[in-house]
Amino acid sequence: MNLKTTFGIGLVSLGIAFAQEGSYESTPMAQSMSEQELQKQEEQAAASQDLTAPVPFVAPEIPKESKRSSFNSILHGKSYNRNSNMAAANNTDLLLTYPNLFANRKFFYIEPTNKLGILSLGSFFTAFDMSNQLGRLTLGYAAPGFGFYIRAGLGRDRISNNGEGTVTVRQENNTTATVAPGVRSTTYSGDDWAFAISKGFLGMNVALNGDWLTKKNQVHVDPDNGRETENKYDSLTVNLSLTNAPTAKNFTWTLGARLSNSRDETLINGDIDDASRNSFIDIAPYIRGGLSVLENENARVLFGTAAIFSYRNFYDPIEVNTLTAILQPSILGEVFVGEKKNFMFYGEIGYDWIVFQYLSNSAVDFSVMTDRMNELNASVGFRYQYKDFLAVEMGIGQQVFSSTKSIFNGDNTFVDFSAMIRF
Repeated sequence: MNLKTTFGIGLVSLGIAFAQEGSYESTPMAQSMSEQELQKQEEQAAASQDLTAPVPFVAPEIPKESKRSSFNSILHGKSYNRNSNMAAANNTDLLLTYPNLFANRKFFYIEPTNKLGILSLGSFFTAFDMSNQLGRLTLGYAAPGFGFYIRAGLGRDRISNNGEGTVTVRQENNTTATVAPGVRSTTYSGDDWAFAISKGFLGMNVALNGDWLTKKNQVHVDPDNGRETENKYDSLTVNLSLTNAPTAKNFTWTLGARLSNSRDETLINGDIDDASRNSFIDIAPYIRGGLSVLENENARVLFGTAAIFSYRNFYDPIEVNTLTAILQPSILGEVFVGEKKNFMFYGEIGYDWIVFQYLSNSAVDFSVMTDRMNELNASVGFRYQYKDFLAVEMGIGQQVFSSTKSIFNGDNTFVDFSAMIRF
């Protein structure tokens, strides 16, 4: 191949290239269609990836700087928020209702007046308390978003007198009793078993609580010929609740329902001899709410209310049913004192308003309808916090306007004192 031939082939190739470029430039739609197809393919690929890729969890947006943060970041004792205003700060009762709130909290709490002590290690926690002269032990575990506990209290006494005469024995509260021949078994102050489990999801908390209390005094006077008498009391309470408190900004609500089954009976040789008004089944749905109505950096006023609807059916032989609607309005005010906000004063007032109650006894064709505003419950208290690790609280309260002749008559007065060490 000579130089001319090579040069000729190069010219032909260059001409073909220019011809192709000219043809694409002369048809701009071809380039446009090519770009649209490429863009369409990219969109399809992106859509396919979105369908197969896992959807990431988006945490609810909670403002870090809130006007209520200086108030609601405090953990109080029982003297605070006795009327269960849902917009108020947490207290120890609320932690025992929603045990997941114990997560990452390290503190030791002591309350001599209510015979209560709590130790929280950030995950594991325990509580010691008294109820009806019965010591109870609580053991629980909490992690962010989840928590549970179990509680138990036991008190029993079994006396066997196989002799011929009576014997004097010492009983509960240092009292004495004369025991005839036979077997006597007493459950002093009750066997108490309880549990609670709570879970956080979608910015809310849900909790399930249960408590089973048994009291029994069983006497078998003569093992051979005598009759067996048993006074027995059983109570089972289950409560389910849902609240938006973890992410609530100004209005906080709780929805729930409580189921109670209570039996108070006297049995002779296994047959029911008598049933009291404490033998019933009760279903009570409710809603609670709380709202900040006045607030600045140093003080705020909260309005709260609860609506409870109860249906109660008494066991045979008592043929009684009741239907009740109750409102529980309350007001809570709190204020910081001092530049460092070490002192806090708080006070609250609230009452139970029986809006409607209907009681019917089908056995004697008897019914009662009631509506009544009961006595007000008022309390005041203060809190002092030393640095970030020590806090003490004291509260005092009683019922007011409980009679027409006196505003304060001393009924149901309480004085509460507690201390907390934080770590």
